[in-house]
Amino acid sequence: MKSSHLPVDALRLFDDVGAQWWIAGGWGIDLWLGEQTRDHVDLDVAILRRDQRVFRDTLSGWELHVATAPGVLSPWVDPIVPEPLHAIWCRPTPQSEWAFELLLNDALDDAWLFRRDHDVRLPLVALGGRTSDDIPYLSPEVILLYKAKNLREHDVRDFRIALPKLDPAARSWLRSAIERVHPGHEWLVELA
Repeated sequence: MKSSHLPVDALRLFDDVGAQWWIAGGWGIDLWLGEQTRDHVDLDVAILRRDQRVFRDTLSGWELHVATAPGVLSPWVDPIVPEPLHAIWCRPTPQSEWAFELLLNDALDDAWLFRRDHDVRLPLVALGGRTSDDIPYLSPEVILLYKAKNLREHDVRDFRIALPKLDPAARSWLRSAIERVHPGHEWLVELA
């Protein structure tokens, strides 16, 4: 996915949506850090699975596709995206580049649940922060937990840049979560 869209574009689009959302991925790390540390080829927007209809309504008229397998996109035609599917690619028109990817996140009451293991969770109030210009971003420890599954060069770079700035609680949470879902992961030594 290649996107020329920026986090501020998501803010313009979703500012009044009436549901929670957060910039995720590499842009989320950069928003948390307060500076752009690398070039980004995509924009990821995390939402709660239970709010997907609100976002679909907001994107009325857009072309929306669900990732049904690696490298496979299908038009979003059903009212809701069923589990375990979780990624929706969005662009204003069929001729446009993909603008961003909506990432569906599980929740139960006031808790966010990691989709790969629902015992890994956080209170929704601790799931993210906001920049000085009010752009919401996902907490870095959550972003890094997602990035830990399939390490790419930019994921390792994001980890290395974020690690020294993670507070002890975030670092401990990330270490425990990775130990649970990725035992023996190479980041565990650095998180110890």
